[in-house]
Amino acid sequence: MEFDDKFLLELCQLKSNGSSLLTLSTTSGVEYQVLTNSDSTTKLIDIAALLGKSMGLAIVDCSASSETIGVMKQGVDLGCCVVMANKKPLTSTMEDYDKLVSHPRRIRHESTVGAGLPVIASLNRILSSGDSVHRIVGSLSGTLGYVMSEVEDGKPLSQVVNTPNQTQDFCFHLYPRDDLSGMDVARKALILARLLGRRINLDSIKIESLYPKVMGSNVMAVEDFLDNGLLLLDKDIQERVNKASLNGNVLRYVCVIEGSRCEVGIQELPKDSPLGRLRGSDNVYSTSEDTASTTRMSL
Repeated sequence: MEFDDKFLLELCQLKSNGSSLLTLSTTSGVEYQVLTNSDSTTKLIDIAALLGKSMGLAIVDCSASSETIGVMKQGVDLGCCVVMANKKPLTSTMEDYDKLVSHPRRIRHESTVGAGLPVIASLNRILSSGDSVHRIVGSLSGTLGYVMSEVEDGKPLSQVVNTPNQTQDFCFHLYPRDDLSGMDVARKALILARLLGRRINLDSIKIESLYPKVMGSNVMAVEDFLDNGLLLLDKDIQERVNKASLNGNVLRYVCVIEGSRCEVGIQELPKDSPLGRLRGSDNVYSTSEDTASTTRMSL
């Protein structure tokens, strides 16, 4: 079945308003079914078994859940294409990862890294040409990029996180620690490292969180974290910003992959460097690789 433009526009408007698909009341005449219970997995696999190989069925995962891993793996076994915006299946165990990428021509996951930048496609082209990528450096979180820019301008971290932002497409108030922990960037780093052939897991990555463990979700409630915990972090982050400024540098939250090293965290960088010139939620990514002479690609 093909969805017409009217239906797709209604769908986009619904999601942009933050509403559930359950509230969809289409006037375009398209028949659809929203599965909300345990039958959804069974029905999806039944459809995949019927249409996977013969029709090139694609299973699309736009969730942020690890519960989709089993379905995606079964889809691969049934000859389906898999399309993912969800990073968690690709950052699960090596066994899960190997299954998902076992048919490279039937998987696409460009939006898992780099926002709108063609990071995955560019890296795959380099590797397909036979070149070896030795180093990847990037600022891969629009949220943390925005945070770093704002504290650089003198705003307290607590104010940056607690002030609603009308110009950026993210909000801290539901799950503020998801980004501030660095885990989202670590997942992106792991995806890139595995594309380079590194056989590593999340626990192999050195991750710098913007808050201590005593402010973790299993210790401190979200409201307490936003109202009180963040205030305790303001002084430390501002001191780091001021120290970097005295050296003519800025702070950026960076991913580095080089050899066996894979880490994410705050780095002090020259203002005129590609990462130092970043403002707001922009992303940047660069590689160093072997060709006839060593070259560098930046996005």
